[in-house]
Amino acid sequence: MHRGFTMQRNLFGSSFFILTGLHGTHVAIGVFWLLCLLVLSLRGRLAAVDSLKVDIAALYWHFVDVVWIVIFTLVYLIPYE
Repeated sequence: MHRGFTMQRNLFGSSFFILTGLHGTHVAIGVFWLLCLLVLSLRGRLAAVDSLKVDIAALYWHFVDVVWIVIFTLVYLIPYE
C-alpha cells in the first residue's frame, strides 16, 4: 500500500500542492511580465510616461514575494499534527 504525501491522502498534502502550485503560476506570470518590460526597455519602447507599468509590475512582484513568506511560514515553520 502506497503511503505518502499526496493530494488524495490528507488536507495538508492538498493544501501544500495547491498553495505551491498557485504560487508557482503567479511567479511564472511575474517573470513573463518582467521579461516583457525588459524587452520593451531594450527596444526603446518604454518611456518615462510608462513608469506606471513598471511600478505595477514591481508591486505585483513584491506581493508574490510576501505571499511566499506566508506560504513558507504556514507549510514549513508551523508544525501540523
